[in-house]
Amino acid sequence: MYRKIAVVLLAGTTPACLLMMPPGMVSEGTPAQNPLVSGAPLEARSKGKIGVVSEPDCNVWPFEDTMTVKASESEVCVTALQHKDAPPGWTGEPTANSSEGYSVSSGAERGYIDARKTRASKVGSCFNKGFNKQVAIWAFEYEGCTPNNGVLTKASPSLRVGDASWTFPAPAATEPATSAAAKP
Repeated sequence: MYRKIAVVLLAGTTPACLLMMPPGMVSEGTPAQNPLVSGAPLEARSKGKIGVVSEPDCNVWPFEDTMTVKASESEVCVTALQHKDAPPGWTGEPTANSSEGYSVSSGAERGYIDARKTRASKVGSCFNKGFNKQVAIWAFEYEGCTPNNGVLTKASPSLRVGDASWTFPAPAATEPATSAAAKP
């Protein structure tokens, strides 16, 4: 009886412990190729943060937030597109951060990208039934880079930038050079 309870308690606490681990320590994320190996950028997509409105309430749909991460040996860069709704009755561009911060981690090494707002544009409108008013939907673009400083290497198993994370396949092992076969 005692062993069963101990196993149940241990099994029940394991997921909670995993959530408390620093980013990069838990192997979860979208499978992708390491950008230092492939040369291709990483991409993440998510539903735009536009409050309680839904497709029938809007003249444009869907609103999708995107993030593109490019990396080289010298730097890690992010380009992000975020959608936000303006408060009912608000005219002009809604107050938005002039920059967005993104933590960058691949395990033990960490960095921080201060991405600056490069563009803002009104992309649609929706009828917010709660306020019984039209609200404007805006798109904000942010760009920024940080020195790589070993945050991402060709051997890194994963990368987390802000809320997005990717896992990479293990690097292919190099085969040892074979010597010429001895002649009989």
